[in-house]
Amino acid sequence: MSKPARAQAEEADLRSRLDHLTLSRKEGFQRLADSPPRPRPDLLARRQIKQLGETALEEYNRGRRNWHANLGPLRTPQMNALHEDLWDIFDSNAQDGDKAKGSIALDAFPGLGKTTAVLAFARKLHRRTIREEGELTAASHERWPVCRVGLTANTGMRDFNRAIFEPPRVR
Repeated sequence: MSKPARAQAEEADLRSRLDHLTLSRKEGFQRLADSPPRPRPDLLARRQIKQLGETALEEYNRGRRNWHANLGPLRTPQMNALHEDLWDIFDSNAQDGDKAKGSIALDAFPGLGKTTAVLAFARKLHRRTIREEGELTAASHERWPVCRVGLTANTGMRDFNRAIFEPPRVR
């Protein structure tokens, strides 16, 4: 396997290991934040597709399936407006630690893309903060500007705080 093909296979393997559980861990979120965009497969005409050998056709179709199964996030006007509002809120919260900071609650019907939109924003925020402030704090600790916590309808404050400060339990 050539080096570019091996690198693509390793990259695809990294992406396949992303799920809701791993996104709740710093290593999983870092994989999401650091992963490059998925490469779009070449657009071939029918004539070109018919000329592919059996193995090449299988690889081409696998690449197309992966591409189409993982489209997005799509930058809709609603998502752009949400991100603009999130940046405004986040950037206006640059107060010192002794001041109360505002927060954001996003509520909508299921299936409208709340998680997708927030994860896209969180990825940008993580990258921007690391780029501006570095990977380490002044005390040489890892800098983690984003903490993803999955909530359910009955998550209380104690459960929320526990989710932030304790590693997830493996069952």
